[in-house]
Amino acid sequence: MPRRRILCVGLIALDIVNTCERYPDEDEDIRAISQRWQTGGNACTNATVLTQLGMECEFLGTLSRGVEADFVCKHLLDRGVRYDNSVHHSGCGTPTSFVTLSLATGSRTVIHSRNNLPELTVSAFEKVKLSNYDWIHFEGRRNEAEIVKMIAIVEEFNSGRSPKNKIVVSVELEKPRKSLLPLLEKADVVFASKDFAQFLGFSSPSETVKSLNFETKNAATIICAWGVGGADGIGPDGEAKHSNVYPPKKVVDTLGAGDTFVAGAIFRLIQGSSVEDALIFACKLAGFKCGMNGNDGLVEAFSRQNNNDY
Repeated sequence: MPRRRILCVGLIALDIVNTCERYPDEDEDIRAISQRWQTGGNACTNATVLTQLGMECEFLGTLSRGVEADFVCKHLLDRGVRYDNSVHHSGCGTPTSFVTLSLATGSRTVIHSRNNLPELTVSAFEKVKLSNYDWIHFEGRRNEAEIVKMIAIVEEFNSGRSPKNKIVVSVELEKPRKSLLPLLEKADVVFASKDFAQFLGFSSPSETVKSLNFETKNAATIICAWGVGGADGIGPDGEAKHSNVYPPKKVVDTLGAGDTFVAGAIFRLIQGSSVEDALIFACKLAGFKCGMNGNDGLVEAFSRQNNNDY
């Protein structure tokens, strides 16, 4: 399979993960079973999982300077993810998430701080050589207006290319914010989260994709994952498809499962697979991830379980 280059635009963060027997009560002092540092952030996790799947990936976002920034940058390089075009800032910190994993319930509780790191601007995106990429994925963040401008740059680039050589644009709409709505009509592939869908008043993944199908650009693909409810999607043919969830025998760590789902779906779609196949594969990969800590070695372990058939 030829390697395809994907640009993932969004957040990289430092995750400090504490695994506990149970979630602590308020004002309680408990001991963690283990603690680890790892990278987080939707776009970063998308890129690291896609790289494991054989894709050539680059992360594009903003980075601070210092020990924490050095850690996340080394993590990217060690895992084969480039970040050549990312922008470094001084006088701020690395976005950090303090995560508590409860073995009793399988929950993950996150407290996040942006640490005053500026969001990516269109001026940084303008320096990217678009001809290097087959697919560009945007994480919907609070720089929505800038993302719209970035996508406009891709659209102008695509206007001079043949259909098979156009860059595919995907967006993830995760947080419950109206400001993300303008991105709906800009992408070829839209990932709508359960939180975002419920914010819009939808009560199922099927209702979400069927309703949003009228809000997206012509021939777009819409995908909505719904946790234990599985995932639904509609492709250019207008037919709604569904995949059940594939949970592990024991839930160990759900942190990043949604980002793993998105990466799995992109991996299948860039290969030309059907929406249904992409949904099933993404649900299987995300479910497998929930049964292990972190995502290092995810695809290798998943491949062994599935006899290298992925």
